[in-house]
Amino acid sequence: MAGAARNKWLAMHLDTAGVGIVSQIAAGQSWIGILVGLGLGLPVSRAVGARAGSGDDAGARRAVWTGFSIVAPVAVVAAGVGLVAARWLSTALLGTPDHADLVRVSMLGVIGLGLYQIVQGAVAGRSDVRAPLAMALGGVGVAAALTFMLVPRFGLLGAVLATSALYPAACIATIAVHRRRHPETFSPRPRPAFDATEAKALLSVSGAALLLPLADQGTLLALRAHFLRVHGVAANGLLQAAIALSQQVGALFYAYLASYAFGKISGAAAAYGRDGVETYTRRHWTPLVLLAAAVFAIAIVGASPLLHLLYSSRFDPARRMMACALFGEFGRVCLQVVALGALPLGGSGLWLRVGIVQPVAMAVGYGVFVALGVGDLTLPLAYACAGVVTFVAGALMMARAGVRLDARRLLIAGVAYAGLALLVRATI
Repeated sequence: MAGAARNKWLAMHLDTAGVGIVSQIAAGQSWIGILVGLGLGLPVSRAVGARAGSGDDAGARRAVWTGFSIVAPVAVVAAGVGLVAARWLSTALLGTPDHADLVRVSMLGVIGLGLYQIVQGAVAGRSDVRAPLAMALGGVGVAAALTFMLVPRFGLLGAVLATSALYPAACIATIAVHRRRHPETFSPRPRPAFDATEAKALLSVSGAALLLPLADQGTLLALRAHFLRVHGVAANGLLQAAIALSQQVGALFYAYLASYAFGKISGAAAAYGRDGVETYTRRHWTPLVLLAAAVFAIAIVGASPLLHLLYSSRFDPARRMMACALFGEFGRVCLQVVALGALPLGGSGLWLRVGIVQPVAMAVGYGVFVALGVGDLTLPLAYACAGVVTFVAGALMMARAGVRLDARRLLIAGVAYAGLALLVRATI
C-alpha cells in the first residue's frame, strides 16, 4: 500500500518520463547494491537457520557479524566509486550524463541495500515473518513519506533521495523489530567481529548467490537501457509501472518463501535429506500455486483500473505490458516454489543452474521479439516467456535431483498457465 501510494504521487508529479528516469536510476542502484552485498544474504540465512536450530546462537551471531564486517567496507568503496563515475553511469543508464547528480544521491541506497542483505539473511534464518512488515513500514513507508514531502518541491532529485532512503531505513526498522523477539541474533557482538574461517565458509557459497541476482537484475537493466533508447524515456515509465505492479504482486509470495519457507526447508533438508525437501515442496505447492493463479488472474483482469488508480490515466497504455509482466511473474513464483530447496539439497551448483535460466531466456526472448518487430511489447513478452521457460527448466532440474512434482501437481500448474494465457491474450 505504501509503495502504491508512492507510485501514485510520482505519477502525478513527474509524469511517464519522470517515472522512467527515476525507475532507471533505482534499477542501477539495485544492481550495484546487489554487487556490494556479495551474495552473502543467502549463506548468512542458511548458516543462521542451521545453527539456531541446533541451539548454537553464538555460531549464528558470528555468521551475522562476519557478514557485516565484509559488506560494510565494500559498500563504502563502491559508493565512493559511484560518486566519481556518476556521469559515466548516468550515460550508461539513461543515454545522457545530465542526471549525474541523481546517480550520486542514489549511492546512499547502494550502501543501505548492501547492508540490508545481511540483515534480511539474519532474520530469515530464524523464520521471523515480521521482517517483511518491518521492511514495509520502516523502509517503503519511510520512502513513501519522503516522496510526499520532497517530490513537489525538488522533483526528480527529491524522488531519488526518497528512493535511496528505503534500504537504510529498512535496516534500522528490521533490526529494531527482530531484536525484540530474538535479541541473541545481534548481541553480544563477537570479538573480533570478523572471523576468517566464517568468512571463508560464507564466501564459498556466496558466489552463486551473487552471480544469479547480478545476472538477473543486470540483464533486465541492460535490456531496459536498450528499450529506453529505442522507445524513449516515457515508454520506459510505462514499462516501469507494469513491472513494478507485477513484482508487487509477486512480492506477496516471495516474502513468505524467503522469510519463512526457506528456513523451514533448510531445516528439513538437514534433518531428512532429499525426502524432507520433496515432502515440504509438495505440501505447499498446491495451495501456493492456486492462490498465486487466482491473485495474478485478478490483477490481469484489473490491470486498467489498477494502473489508473495507482498511477494515473496517462499510464493506461501500460495495460498490455502489465498483463505480459504478470504472466511472467507467475512463472517466477512457480519456480521459487519448486526450487526452494535447490540450495539446501544440491548446493550452489544446482541453485546456480536453476537460476541462470531466467536471465538467459529473457535476453534470448528479447532478441527474438525485437527481430519480429513487436514494438513496445518486446520486453514484456520476453519477461512473460522467460517465466515459463524458467519454471519448466527448474522443475526438470529439481526432478533430476530427486524432488519431483507428481502428475496432479503438474496438472494444476498447466491449468493455471492456460487460464492466465487466455486472459493475457484477451488483454493484448
